Amino acid sequence: MASGPIIVVGGFTALASSYRELASVLRVASGSEVHVVPLTPLDWVSGYFRGFGQLVFEIANTVDRALLESPADRAVLVGHSAGGVACRIYLGGDPPYGGRRFSGHRYVSRLITLGSPHAVADHKHLAPVHRVNELFPGALHRKSGLEYLSVAGSASDGSSSPRTRRRYERFVEDGRGPGDGAVPVEAAKLPGAEHLVLEGVYHNRHLGRWYGADKATVERWWPEELRANGRLVEENRA
Repeated sequence: MASGPIIVVGGFTALASSYRELASVLRVASGSEVHVVPLTPLDWVSGYFRGFGQLVFEIANTVDRALLESPADRAVLVGHSAGGVACRIYLGGDPPYGGRRFSGHRYVSRLITLGSPHAVADHKHLAPVHRVNELFPGALHRKSGLEYLSVAGSASDGSSSPRTRRRYERFVEDGRGPGDGAVPVEAAKLPGAEHLVLEGVYHNRHLGRWYGADKATVERWWPEELRANGRLVEENRA
């Protein structure tokens, strides 16, 4: 069956154009319109130092426009890397963020995050993520019917690569575990969400076959009930 419109939110400093292929695959897989939020590297850098309020406002604008053009009343959010964390701000709740109270949970049926650093160590450079976790913890709106799926890649083990271990230890205390080459599995699992671990999948195209590499890879995580046809490949859900 076709889902509502799909909104893709890219990762930290990534260009929106980097997600054209993913958007094309999702359009065929879902039978729905797909929109990529037009964020720029400057938006992300500015947000890191000044707060992500303006960046999240762009997500809100994209969702609003997509729903105006659709018969559906709710959208599906797909956030890659830090984009998944930004989506959680957009879903919002009672506390305001950056002087604005976001309530995107009213317009979203499902959040899918791909290699997003949710459960992270108490490091100073991760303060923006900790702030999100304090204001909007875990799968905050699951009880009200919003579905959460956090997808992690398991392609590179920190115990076998000092370089990979150092990358993982930007997010967790001990990087000697599996991950997607940038974010460890441990950090990518949003508390309270459904978790899906994909063997052999990397964080981005620069490292290898990533979450949006091609149709076969996207089919491994795109929910079966939102597919236009066919079946979802069985994976390790935990």
